Amino acid sequence: MNTFRGLGEDPEYHPPALTGRPRDWPLDRWEEAPRDLGFPDFARYQWRGLRMLKDPDTQAALHDLVYELRPRTIVELGVYSGGSLVWFRDLTRLMGIDCQVVGIDRDLSRCRIPESEMAGISLREADCSVLETFEPLRELAHPLLFIDDAHANTFGIMKWAVDHLLEAGDYFIIEDMIPYWHRYSPKLLTEYLATFRDVLTMDMVYANTSPQLDRGVFRRTTHGR
Repeated sequence: MNTFRGLGEDPEYHPPALTGRPRDWPLDRWEEAPRDLGFPDFARYQWRGLRMLKDPDTQAALHDLVYELRPRTIVELGVYSGGSLVWFRDLTRLMGIDCQVVGIDRDLSRCRIPESEMAGISLREADCSVLETFEPLRELAHPLLFIDDAHANTFGIMKWAVDHLLEAGDYFIIEDMIPYWHRYSPKLLTEYLATFRDVLTMDMVYANTSPQLDRGVFRRTTHGR
């Protein structure tokens, strides 16, 4: 429940390639045109040429949350190609928010952000199984949005964040995994989440906006640091 091998995909962005059909479809055969994409959805999600593993519904929900919260820091656990880090940086700039975007991974070799695009973005190595490696995050500015997209020791990281990082109003988001855990380990998931009942609530404005965010958007309700 606390480990996830990741996608194992090529972090480079390549435009989706159609198979078995032309890209330009003749209009005199309009009714015969296939209705499906002809390639996996995630193959086309990118930001400025960097792969971005967030679907459009998730992007729209996070856009609204960022506008409402106006975070001073966004932390994303799991960097991959870095597309979402650049997206968050550009998004906050467009909104006039003074925000530092922090990407954390134990292996930063897959990050493809050009050096010329690193303004406002910092990368840090940390291991989800070694919580001490997260200690430098304690000094980050608030409000803070913390997104777990690494799926390793998630609830250990969540507890560390509650105990040492999050202030009232800050967010902790678990992407992707809640529906799978609920399907295969519902009792354990319920027990884990219940341990945070005095310090976190689920924000129902955003928790059901996309399958990636399904029941995984949590807000810190008390200080307690």
